[in-house]
Amino acid sequence: MENEILTALNRGGTGLNIAELADSLTQAEISPRRALIADRIDRAELRLSGYDRLRGQAEQVNDALGLMQGLSPRSVSSDNAAVSVTVSDPTAVDLQGARIGVEQLAQAQVLSFVGFTDAAAEIGSGVLTVDFGSWSEDVPPVFTAGTRSGQTVTFQPGSSLADMAEALSTFEGVSARVIDVGDGTFSLGIISETGEQNALRLSVAAGADPGLASFDISTDLGTAQVQRAQDAKLSLNGIAVTRASNQIDDLLPGLTVNLNTTTAFDAKVSARANTEGALEVMQSFVDIINATQTLVKSLTARGFGDAGVAGDLAGDSLADGVLRGIESVLGRGFGVRGTHLADIGIRTERDGSLTLDAERFSAALTADPALLDPLIRDDLNGRDVQISGSLATDPAAGRYALTRDPATGIATLSGVTLFGAEQENGDWTYRVPSGPMRGLTLTVSAGTDLAEITYAPSMISSLQSYLSGVLADGSALEEREQALNTSIATETTALEALDLRSEDVRTRYLSQFTQMELIVTQLNSTGDYLRDLVDGWNSNN
Repeated sequence: MENEILTALNRGGTGLNIAELADSLTQAEISPRRALIADRIDRAELRLSGYDRLRGQAEQVNDALGLMQGLSPRSVSSDNAAVSVTVSDPTAVDLQGARIGVEQLAQAQVLSFVGFTDAAAEIGSGVLTVDFGSWSEDVPPVFTAGTRSGQTVTFQPGSSLADMAEALSTFEGVSARVIDVGDGTFSLGIISETGEQNALRLSVAAGADPGLASFDISTDLGTAQVQRAQDAKLSLNGIAVTRASNQIDDLLPGLTVNLNTTTAFDAKVSARANTEGALEVMQSFVDIINATQTLVKSLTARGFGDAGVAGDLAGDSLADGVLRGIESVLGRGFGVRGTHLADIGIRTERDGSLTLDAERFSAALTADPALLDPLIRDDLNGRDVQISGSLATDPAAGRYALTRDPATGIATLSGVTLFGAEQENGDWTYRVPSGPMRGLTLTVSAGTDLAEITYAPSMISSLQSYLSGVLADGSALEEREQALNTSIATETTALEALDLRSEDVRTRYLSQFTQMELIVTQLNSTGDYLRDLVDGWNSNN
């Protein structure tokens, strides 16, 4: 419609295409501003993409460090499937070899109460007590209570066999369930934890309903016991040992021993340096550090030279700073021993990249498996104090003095007041509520007045601490990302406003040219009238 009107005007006007002219003038006025804003948005998005890649790489390094913490510089093996061994605490492993024989496996007590019609069979009301201890092999057997306190449950009228199974299963060390035997009857099966001292005695108080009273085995197990509880019997280098479980954590330092069956001959357990596994893990570490360096260099490249290509973060000091921070951490000595990467065959090249000498690494680890420990695990040692628990903070390396008054038990750790209590054996146990060592539990003898904790972070925890700061909320990286996002949002709003202004400018030009065409058309019309008038006069004369 607009074009039709303008075309009609143009027939008697200037003959110009004023719509195209308005568009051209609008573009001439608006396009430079639009190009400038679009360029700023493009550059901001490029930098934001660069920061996103930097963040992603830092997160990958952090994840890889977490996986490295599970690395054990030692591997253990058993030559007999009856005994399997795994590393539970790599720092505590101190084993050249051991012989383990298994005479008897630990087992749980199994009780079975039979002859019920279904799981909803009524047992009635009353009070039942479960005691923990051991049954002798006498006839009849004699029960000896252990150190664990008994548990009591009260059943209400109408209670069922299923209710009893549910109630017993709430007790620590007891598992009960109703079993469909398959011959039309149901049984109640009750299982204890493994170990001779974990056997169960069920006692029903006087006055209980007959159904519940039938579960009383306080004086005689009768036929209820299907399997008796017993300890594992084994030997370590010929020394007889018993344990309540087939999974043993306190037999060999740093190792978990699993007893799978009895042995006809002793299992030989040995430990050696885990050179193959450690080499693979450390090579992966070197690779990801080198990949980080390559990424940062490409992102911050300034693009000088004929073939140079500028990176998304050309000349960015933040990205360079992240890489320098990583390199600074890797250049330190770790642990009390001050172990450096060069000590295990990892060297820094002139361009800053890392290389791993596999032969030197294997030789160093074979000679001293503990050489790897300061790189993957923190050194946390106590003099005249036992330490348990885990740190809730990332403390600085150093020595932390524990001072204590033996008369009152009041103690402080580097100025932090400790919460403590005396134990049955006379030792004192303290909890560290705040400060650098927060989260630890400390145990000292009654006469201790001065002790010391030494802490040295590993390479892994040092890098994790640094990268956590890089990635944290409120970090310089996040601030720049937020600033760029804000800038993009502002420029996008400006671009939208410019589009609206473009319409206004075009409308203004069209209005002006339309008025011009009206005036020209009127002038042309007047001119035609005067010419026709003059021509008429001339013809009359």
